Amino acid sequence: MNDELEVFEAELVDDDTPNLPAVPAEPVDINRTLTPEARKAMEESGRENTRETYKARWKAYANWCAQNGRTPGPPTTEENLVSYVEYLCRKTDPKTGRPTTPGTIRLAIAAIRKTNARARYPDTPNQDAALELYADHRYAWDEAGHTQRSAPPLDLIRIRQMLTVCPVDTLAGLRDRVLLLLGYYMRARRSELARLRISDVQLLAPTLLLAIKRVSKNTKVGDEPGGKEYEIDDPTTLDAIRLYLAALAALGQRAPHLPLLRSVDQWGHLGVINKKGQGITPVAINTAVQRIAVRAQLDVADIVTAHGLRAGVPTDLGAKGLSASEIKALTGTDWSSDKMVEKYRKTGRRRAGVRSDEGSRSGALSMLRVDAPAEKPE
Repeated sequence: MNDELEVFEAELVDDDTPNLPAVPAEPVDINRTLTPEARKAMEESGRENTRETYKARWKAYANWCAQNGRTPGPPTTEENLVSYVEYLCRKTDPKTGRPTTPGTIRLAIAAIRKTNARARYPDTPNQDAALELYADHRYAWDEAGHTQRSAPPLDLIRIRQMLTVCPVDTLAGLRDRVLLLLGYYMRARRSELARLRISDVQLLAPTLLLAIKRVSKNTKVGDEPGGKEYEIDDPTTLDAIRLYLAALAALGQRAPHLPLLRSVDQWGHLGVINKKGQGITPVAINTAVQRIAVRAQLDVADIVTAHGLRAGVPTDLGAKGLSASEIKALTGTDWSSDKMVEKYRKTGRRRAGVRSDEGSRSGALSMLRVDAPAEKPE
């Protein structure tokens, strides 16, 4: 068998490029590199919820870059950031027709810069121009009469109404009662409720419960380990905890290391514990609160979220006349910002049917009445 050789036509060209010796790569200083384990740990550092939110915002930005032939980075260029922010400013929700909320834009900027920082590009990209666009958008948003809807507080009036539709003769009903009451008295986020273990609720006496929130968004570096303690002496809450723990014990599910709040199906069976050690996810907790609100025909059932539980206590304290500084002193490190406490205080005062301003200002303005008798000039 004769193999035929394939012939290629080629053209000889002159190449005056000198043959230079290969340049060895610059040696890598191992002291300037992370171990694989450290790199992975850094990728997973920070609060889980914040990390997931930033990932989602970065993904949205990266998709926009791909659609427009741009490279997201890191490092992200200032031009890409400004162009993306401008796009968000003119983007509207296809369902409501409303423009992007200022909070969403501010979060996108923070997420992009945080992703760059994690990739060892700190303070990248420059955000000055992007923040100017953001400020203009926020002004236009306010001028148009838009408002950023926030979760209404679930104060005691609403909590009592919701408890009426949580039966004490079903496991799901008992779970829902505990969820609402601990969420209120611990000022807990849904993620913090999902992390609770059975060992985190301790019945110290027939009239006192100690609840421990071990991981919080407001936990600071240097804080004492062990979590924040909440002493609860509300009889309704104590009864709810006793009944729920007894129900879990009857199912052989009261070991201290197990999650406190569990998912329950329509037949009353407990769900499995997920890989994160949660018996119920934060999303499911939010869904449960919304479902209870609808069933209870709450006045804010269409916009309620689990975050309303966290706002309940400062709202009720505000209704009783306490100032924002007094509320913050009573609730400790539950809030790092005075702004949110003041917001809840005002809401509480208004729900109580009284002015939200304080001191002599409130009294002076309340003296001005249309039907008051006219004062005679001296």
